[in-house]
Amino acid sequence: MEGSKTAEKVEISDQRHRFTVEEYHLMGDAGVFDETRVELLDGEIYDMSPINSPHAGTVKFLNRLLNKWLGDKYIIGIQDPVTLDNYSEPEPDIAILKTREDFYTDSHPQPKDIILIIEVADSSLDKDRNIKLPGYARAGIAEAWLVVLEESIVEVHTQPSAKGYDNIQIFRAGKAIESPQVKGLTVDEVFGTVQT
Repeated sequence: MEGSKTAEKVEISDQRHRFTVEEYHLMGDAGVFDETRVELLDGEIYDMSPINSPHAGTVKFLNRLLNKWLGDKYIIGIQDPVTLDNYSEPEPDIAILKTREDFYTDSHPQPKDIILIIEVADSSLDKDRNIKLPGYARAGIAEAWLVVLEESIVEVHTQPSAKGYDNIQIFRAGKAIESPQVKGLTVDEVFGTVQT
């Protein structure tokens, strides 16, 4: 047919660029993120959810509680970066770290430094459960907790593997948390419903 055009098939690539931790730091130094809170997870840059009062208060309370329970045995990082590998640098709500003389001023903690990671989840629940915790498991972090505010539960994730944590225990109000790293703590204490 005269004047008709044949449609060409255009192939669209679905490849993504995965940013490295080094590239991520260079972007931050260049002011790319401005004041936006972000974290690098498996090469992708994610906006971090705004922190509401219940979330912030729970993190503060857990920090105080864990400092009482653990004393000077460990360093407790609050919403600080941890470098899992060349493509991931999340900022967990709480990281219990091996003591290091420099208090991690020379470099961010790496998996070998991490005793326990705790994520406090409200609006971040889906990302914490489906992206961050599997990343912690792939990095070989022995234990991670998910403190779910809406349900007042503590999930203890252990036995890391390439697919995620193979063992997940859920603890509800009135129960003691069975944790390899923190002994004797109860769910009620975590949520501040008993005097500590």
